[in-house]
Amino acid sequence: MTDILVSFYTVLIKMYPPCSWIQYEFPLPQGVAQVVQRHYRKEIGMLFDSVPPDERKLTLQDTFTFSCHQELSCFNACCRNKHLPLSPYDVLRLKKALGLDSDTFLVEYAVYALDSRSGFPVISLKMREDAKKACPFVCDEGCRVYNDRPTACRLFPLGRASKSGGRGERRDQFFFMQDIPGCLGKGETKTWSVEQWLKDQGVLPYMAINDKMLDLLFHPKREIGKPLDDSQLQKLIVACYNLDEFRTFVEETKLLDASRVDAETRSRIEKEETALLMFGLAYLTATLFP
Repeated sequence: MTDILVSFYTVLIKMYPPCSWIQYEFPLPQGVAQVVQRHYRKEIGMLFDSVPPDERKLTLQDTFTFSCHQELSCFNACCRNKHLPLSPYDVLRLKKALGLDSDTFLVEYAVYALDSRSGFPVISLKMREDAKKACPFVCDEGCRVYNDRPTACRLFPLGRASKSGGRGERRDQFFFMQDIPGCLGKGETKTWSVEQWLKDQGVLPYMAINDKMLDLLFHPKREIGKPLDDSQLQKLIVACYNLDEFRTFVEETKLLDASRVDAETRSRIEKEETALLMFGLAYLTATLFP
């Protein structure tokens, strides 16, 4: 699945030169998120000024112990009081699982904000308005949308950092164990390699698509520090987070004709939302910063 997604994207867009910026994928407690907000780079959401020390970095072959189950007294505790950013693919999977159109999902389950310095949108999951600030999808038995849970939930208890690769270059990444006070799952005896965990949790397709956002964040034509204008912002939000609206745009403007994609690729874009999202990311990479 992951190789297919990467190959499909490669058909659509040329890779851009490498960049050393770091992208993180993990949820933050609300209080910590507010502190970290002051240390954001001039970029979207989960970009930080520093990385974990070398002793905390994990490779795909490194191992850790973890198991989460209902017998643990902390079960579901990690599903509340979080700032949980949603990637475009997270939104796609969740709204399909809930049987909602894009507009309805964004209104009912998303919080929208702009990074004050870059102007990039940050879409986060709207927590319940109760004392626990719990995830809207958590219940006593666990997660109601487990098969379509977001990237950060799949990675947990790991965090991931990646940086954009260049033409034909491998995308660098590393993982690390999150600092999770009160988590009893880390004391369980089940041992995983990082690679085993990623495969078991079904996170690889998420990572493959999420990494394509780096082509926008670190676009060579983008002027660092300059916020997006209204036209750029509208393009990005529609193509990434409102696929129903983007499909209408593609059809009405005959964008597929102008893009001159082959028949097989065109058929996938017309039928599959994941392919449409990949096309949207490629479209933005080619047009957002003319």
